Amino acid sequence: MKTVIDLDDELLERARLELGTKSKKDTIHAALRLVAERSERLAAVRELLSVDRDWTGIVDDDKTPQGQQDAV
Repeated sequence: MKTVIDLDDELLERARLELGTKSKKDTIHAALRLVAERSERLAAVRELLSVDRDWTGIVDDDKTPQGQQDAV
């Protein structure tokens, strides 16, 4: 379906860079998909957090390069 809308060019460019898309159409579709699937991602995070485990440091450790984990 074709729809004519007035877009904020600066916002569209920021979204394109963040999403890594090339065209306006791809950027808009990716952004819509991201929003539409948000509740599914939130449910998955809630499910993970309900697991009886100490999650302290898990994310920080995963994002720290191997050689720098001891230095932090």
